[in-house]
Amino acid sequence: MQNKTTNNQFRYITVIIVGLAIAYLPQYIHTILNTLRVTIGPEGPPSVILWNWLAVSLLVLYILFIERRRLTSILLIRPTQKDVEWAFYFWGIGMTYSWLISMILPQPPNEGIATLVELPIPLLIMVIFTTAITEEILFRGYPIERLRELTGKKGLAVLISFVVFILPHITFFGVEWLLYQGIGTILIYILYLWRKNLWACILLHFLFNVPILIPALGLA
Repeated sequence: MQNKTTNNQFRYITVIIVGLAIAYLPQYIHTILNTLRVTIGPEGPPSVILWNWLAVSLLVLYILFIERRRLTSILLIRPTQKDVEWAFYFWGIGMTYSWLISMILPQPPNEGIATLVELPIPLLIMVIFTTAITEEILFRGYPIERLRELTGKKGLAVLISFVVFILPHITFFGVEWLLYQGIGTILIYILYLWRKNLWACILLHFLFNVPILIPALGLA
């Protein structure tokens, strides 16, 4: 009986670790491909369209057929009117902060933002939609819920998720990203923990992404 319990625990841990590996696939796939000297798909920001959606597709199949669980297990639950309202409230808070900090300390030219702005508008819109949906599933919904179950500590799960999420953003946008856009990430985590609804977080993430269209359209 003890061996059976041990085997079940080992399987449970292994299943979660594999799930996390799938969720974080976009993080290390480029390193693997570069090591193998293989080039697949586009380079730069557009690559997230390929690798993020591939990871999400694999993860959804994994949850449904390997874990044998529903997508509600990662808080993909139909949002209520209050969930949607609070997403807009948080967006207002985040945008107000961004406006104030930009007035006090104007953001210097940013290579990452410039790279996005130079993308063709249809491609940029695809990147905006892709990151809003896929990053919430890959960086928040799955990791937080599974790490919380595995460790029994929600705070630790959130911390790990937060660090893994901000690292590629700092790499691409620079550390100043934390000052100007970091508040948006914090608000998304607060909304996630409070409303427990990933669709609301996806909406908020999308709203925070959309302003990049302003300079891209030459409206800034």
